[in-house]
Amino acid sequence: MPLATPHFPNASPEPVPQSGPHSASDSDIFSLDPTIRSRRVTPRKFSHYELLEPIGEGQFGTVWRAKDQRLNRIVALKLPHLADFDERRRTLFLREARAAAGLEHPNIVQVHGVDQDGDQPAIISQFIEGQTLFQLLQDDRPSFKESARILSTVAAAVHHAHEAGVIHRDLKPSNILMDSEGQPHVSDFGLAKWSGDQAMLTNPGIVLGTPAYMSPEQARGDSHLVDRRSDVYSLGVLLYELLTGKPPFEGNSTLLLHQIQSQDPRAPRSHDKTIPLDLETICLKCLAKSPAERYATAQELAEDLRRFLANEPISARPISFVERYARWTRRNPAVAALVAVSILSSITAIGLGASLFGAADPNPQVVAALAVPKPVQPVIVSLNTEPEGATVVFYPLDDSTGEPLISQAIRPTEKSPVKLPLIPGDYLVVTALPDGRFHEVYRHVPRDIFAMSMYYPHRYWEVAGNSVSLFPVTIPPRDPEPNMSLLADRRSAKDTLKPPAVSAFLMDRQEVTIGKFIPKFNNALPPSLRHRPELLQSPDLPITGLFLDEAMTFAEGSGKRLPTAMEYEFAATNGWTTRFPWGDSEPPAEAWQLTANYKLFDKTPTESPVFGLFSNASEFVFFSGRHPPHESVSDFLTLDREVLIPIVRGGPASPTTDTAELKQQGARWQLNSPRTFLSEQVGFRCVKSKSPRL
Repeated sequence: MPLATPHFPNASPEPVPQSGPHSASDSDIFSLDPTIRSRRVTPRKFSHYELLEPIGEGQFGTVWRAKDQRLNRIVALKLPHLADFDERRRTLFLREARAAAGLEHPNIVQVHGVDQDGDQPAIISQFIEGQTLFQLLQDDRPSFKESARILSTVAAAVHHAHEAGVIHRDLKPSNILMDSEGQPHVSDFGLAKWSGDQAMLTNPGIVLGTPAYMSPEQARGDSHLVDRRSDVYSLGVLLYELLTGKPPFEGNSTLLLHQIQSQDPRAPRSHDKTIPLDLETICLKCLAKSPAERYATAQELAEDLRRFLANEPISARPISFVERYARWTRRNPAVAALVAVSILSSITAIGLGASLFGAADPNPQVVAALAVPKPVQPVIVSLNTEPEGATVVFYPLDDSTGEPLISQAIRPTEKSPVKLPLIPGDYLVVTALPDGRFHEVYRHVPRDIFAMSMYYPHRYWEVAGNSVSLFPVTIPPRDPEPNMSLLADRRSAKDTLKPPAVSAFLMDRQEVTIGKFIPKFNNALPPSLRHRPELLQSPDLPITGLFLDEAMTFAEGSGKRLPTAMEYEFAATNGWTTRFPWGDSEPPAEAWQLTANYKLFDKTPTESPVFGLFSNASEFVFFSGRHPPHESVSDFLTLDREVLIPIVRGGPASPTTDTAELKQQGARWQLNSPRTFLSEQVGFRCVKSKSPRL
């Protein structure tokens, strides 16, 4: 019976790279057109094989369904065209047989051997009655569980090849053959890398493979250096296509090679919300840009897929936005540094630079002259949560204090995902699930949706038509917080002489340390600290010298947030009743240097004390006061034409001549600084509300 699709193709409609004189692909070596020859042809002979019908044909040769007359069996026979068939092409043609010769696995197409008839060689292989995975995807995409089963089987077969020292380097749907029972078989080892390779297909700079399924290292031209983790990446592309119906990146060859090296793929669930989260997690782990962040072996991938099928916990964990940000900055250090330096330079140029113990106030006349008011129009905003189905409330932030305006709450009627019009500005977004889990995060709605967003969750958006999609909110599990202290406003509601009441919240008992911070960034330093690698040797010290955005990203990734200025002051003054966290007595004559130890005198009188609110490192708190920039400063530099001014609270790590004033102000001392402000004396700590403010 004729096949519906080519049995043994070496290429498919997937695009091939055109990368200049140093590129190569299967298209110029073994390319077979997937066009089906359904007509009957006059049988002819090759050696002792009867050629029954061609099942794939291309520039380099033809694959035939053939009958082995000696053994009375059906085989697949690959014949090259004799035109220009020199010795080099003969060697390349026979690579496939040599690479697959030692592989014996039920899900790898077995190569029976090589035969010759006159000057023409042929590769004789096992014949698979069925269709390719490429055709299966065109006809009827498998279910998610079936996709996991197929990929698990393929991954186990690829692992067998790896253990034999063979790296495939060209895994794609047209090279996976599906038999009549739905079992996959890996075929076509023509571009494989193996220990016996003498075909000179491993030279530096040559791009080998099919672009849409290449690993980043292949796309860079490092095919000679790839290991088994490169095939793991390609398996991730196969899984992505099984789940979504398309590969993670599409476009011409040049664009594909660039995207594979520099861009993160869209999460599969952004295409289809019904895709299981565990399958998305497995898929994205395979597609990590760095080989070290993928599964170490194809067997590990196969086992995680089997765990999914058995409803067991998988070993992979979802990639947090903190890690996503860290990966992006490692891939784009120059861009990250340029953005930071450019913003800081722009802010300084318009009079907003600051020193640790004072900030230059912008000239009101200059600000008035440079401000270019624009009519404020609502922006259509969409926001999702993970998991979905959460109640969502948007609280606009007061421009002068940064505090959420509780009375102006915006409550969508639907559960997440939500879509609604919002006035541009900053918002505290409260998300809560029916099981009691919740998260409070900050999000920014841009005035100009086409301005450049930042790669931080609270400053990121994607444009979709005339609307924007904000960074999704990952709601953390309800884990205990052993190192946080509960702070609540216990004063009488009749007391109207004190500042407004503060909702009960939990606060970290000390500043975030280097040892706590670094793992959240995948054990790498963020951009602001790349020049200070010595920090890695002091894990117990408070981490200082960060951008505000980096601190906010860490807080959100930890299921927390930065305290507001009011919350910080409330904690440091015992509900506005004392000058200092410990009371009204003057601080002792104790060294002020940064230390990993608790400042025992500097603690609140609560049952679980909070340490260091006045001494040790000064600390960022959230504040959204804004200054308009100069009209000539581009949106790229000013992030939506406004400059966020954060606040630093607490005492300094080292005193200056202002010590007396600092003592007088206590925790009310503050510094207004640019958002790109860096100081080795400023750190941060996190808070979280006791319950969701819905």
